[in-house]
Amino acid sequence: MLRPEYGFKGTREAKQKLINSVFVWCYAWGLGGALNEYGKERIDDCVKDVFKSVKIPNSGTTFDYFYDASKKEPQFIAWKDRVQSFEYDPALPYFQLMVPTVDTYRYAFILEMLYTYSTKPIFFTGDSGVGKSIIIQNCLSSIKETKGVQTININFSAQTTSLRTQQSIEDKLEKKRRTLFGAGPGKSIAVFVDDVNMPSVEEYGAQPPIELLRLFIDRNGLYDRLDLEWKDVEDTTVVC
Repeated sequence: MLRPEYGFKGTREAKQKLINSVFVWCYAWGLGGALNEYGKERIDDCVKDVFKSVKIPNSGTTFDYFYDASKKEPQFIAWKDRVQSFEYDPALPYFQLMVPTVDTYRYAFILEMLYTYSTKPIFFTGDSGVGKSIIIQNCLSSIKETKGVQTININFSAQTTSLRTQQSIEDKLEKKRRTLFGAGPGKSIAVFVDDVNMPSVEEYGAQPPIELLRLFIDRNGLYDRLDLEWKDVEDTTVVC
């Protein structure tokens, strides 16, 4: 139960309703966020069957709604009711224009929430041309000033090497101590890797740039290739 000092002033029943609703929404997205539509429907069936006390609207699935706890009466609100109308900006290049839809809005919202409240890496997957890259770029751009985000953009191709990947990351890091690197004071770094699947596959199945990213994510750092010593990296999140 939320304690009064945490800022919630409602009754015990209202607190319990809020906690249950937030938990169910996070539960559904945590288990089903990366699934296809068929998988999301199965997760939704499970959620509505197990958590009957939470009043999820029957129209659509849990993934069609956002739980707005900021209202006086917290409730599930359809994502479509939060999508802003499209405003054409003639100064933007054609391929940077994005017409807001339910998908672009909710995935940008999830991305911003994950980046803001977690240090875990974030992975967007889906068919080619559905707008993954532009959603990430627009989201990181929108929080650049408000959340002090510095972006390192890396575009993978079949010719990308692990050395070039490491150099792209290290070039933007700030040295804090002899073996500690990271973002500037009060800032964080988002390493945005586009087309992460593209590097050529070696004879025995390895893709060196991806192996380097895995090391970077698992150990929060990289080896110096000249001095052969370990370098820790902090305040940095990989978004692919």
